[in-house]
Amino acid sequence: MTTLTPDSPARPDAPTRRAAVVTAVVALVLAVLELGFAAWAWIATDEAARTSDDPLVGIGYLIALVIAVPGAAGALLAGLGWLLARRTAGLVLAIIAVVVAGAPVVLWLSFLTPSF
Repeated sequence: MTTLTPDSPARPDAPTRRAAVVTAVVALVLAVLELGFAAWAWIATDEAARTSDDPLVGIGYLIALVIAVPGAAGALLAGLGWLLARRTAGLVLAIIAVVVAGAPVVLWLSFLTPSF
């Protein structure tokens, strides 16, 4: 066991811990943005369902759920990755969180990319 003296430099963070925290923060940002967009889509669909007789207006609820479920799962995994950042499992969970939370973004970008 090492004892710290006042003149000894502070021990730097381990690279795995720093990588897990940064990756978890990126996943949390993506997840919060997705959850906010899903909430907006749900509210907008609810308003449109009240004012319209179109039977296809309910697809907005499906779109909101397709966006919210990966966002919530990504937020949960990112939180666990941040809590376990000192272990290798924390980095693994944070990476999985970015992949899960980033899936709707990648899907949306694939629809915007023109195909020739």
